[in-house]
Amino acid sequence: MKKVLVILLAVMLVASLFTGCNASSSPQEYDGSAPTYSSSESSAGNDYEPSEGGDALTEGGSTVSFTEKIIYSYSATVETKAFDETIDNVDVLLEQYGAFVENSYISGRSYGNTTYRTATYTLRVPVANFAGLTGSLDLLGNVFNENTSAQNITMQFLDTQSRLDTYRTEEDRLLAILEKADTVEDMISIEARLSDVRYQIESLTTTLNNWQNQVDFSTVTLRIEEVQVLSEQQSVQRTYWEKINDGLQATIKGIGEFFKSLFMRLVIALPVILLLGVIAVIVIIIVRRVRKNRKNNTGPRPPMPPAPPNSPPPPPAPPQQ
Repeated sequence: MKKVLVILLAVMLVASLFTGCNASSSPQEYDGSAPTYSSSESSAGNDYEPSEGGDALTEGGSTVSFTEKIIYSYSATVETKAFDETIDNVDVLLEQYGAFVENSYISGRSYGNTTYRTATYTLRVPVANFAGLTGSLDLLGNVFNENTSAQNITMQFLDTQSRLDTYRTEEDRLLAILEKADTVEDMISIEARLSDVRYQIESLTTTLNNWQNQVDFSTVTLRIEEVQVLSEQQSVQRTYWEKINDGLQATIKGIGEFFKSLFMRLVIALPVILLLGVIAVIVIIIVRRVRKNRKNNTGPRPPMPPAPPNSPPPPPAPPQQ
């Protein structure tokens, strides 16, 4: 009986591996213009729901309905002069299109006329509302640096689902063999393989669930920057004189911004300048008084007494070398 069970188990494992290889390497014929996959046979026990309708995949005489599996993502930078209002409008768009915030971060502060605040959002929006939300971002401010990507994971999804089906079939067969096992050694051997198979089933199911979640909810990444002046949207092709005109305007604008910033800094530093001026005046007054007192205390020097009449003349000065 023991040898029979071991031989049966070996045959079952070889058959399972052969079935998996055939499932992953067999050609698939698609009927339709944009086919993708959603299994209707083995979706029981999975968290994701099979798509209704769609095209048909014919393989081995069985028909499986499927739809395309595409992951959409979008990123953009938005400039705004009304930062707080823009943040409120983000919440309005979320409610309007059924989206939610997966991650958000706001940093920086506002100092008078100088702004430094930025906000970064990672949003998840239902794929049916993806185009609507990304097309409404003009309501937030000046949108630039847009990027949209689409990743088709249909074949990866098909292959992973096929492997999951193979492991589920092997699990059922191992359970049937385990019921007929009559020795402890056979039971331990079967349960060890059963544990590996169940681990693979959980891993593949988690992968399919994550993919399905990314397919159902597209990712939108927004960076919102608070600025004083919005960037100008210029045409790609500019003539020679238009470029010169743009350069002159940018130079004049830069000079104006420099003097505005300089005047603002002078006004901000005015209390410090006045304090330093008062200290300098006090120091000058003190220095002058000290010098005047020293001059008054010293006074004029008395005159030298006249030399006696019979005194010898002073020796001549030594010659200078």
